[in-house]
Amino acid sequence: MSLGPAEILVILVVALLVFGPKKLPEIGRQVGTAMRELRKIQDSVKSELDGVLNPDLTPRIDNDPPIEETDHAPLPHPEIIDVPEVTDAGDDGFAGPTGSFS
Repeated sequence: MSLGPAEILVILVVALLVFGPKKLPEIGRQVGTAMRELRKIQDSVKSELDGVLNPDLTPRIDNDPPIEETDHAPLPHPEIIDVPEVTDAGDDGFAGPTGSFS
């Protein structure tokens, strides 16, 4: 269903007669705001459904920072890290620094 210029003009004239020239701009702003919010909600629901139905095909959100390649060396595997074994534990089982803390 499409509206031509004549139909839009008739709707505007009727709205002008019903609401008056003082209220018409305010009503137009309210309708515009409502349409914008409705469009945001529609886009949000659509992206949520696309994310659930096609998780591999979801586009990156523009607000996300770009993924950067780094030249850092990869972290070693946890089994490869050499951690010295603590053998000198005190009475409380805590092997902290020795000395007096006053």
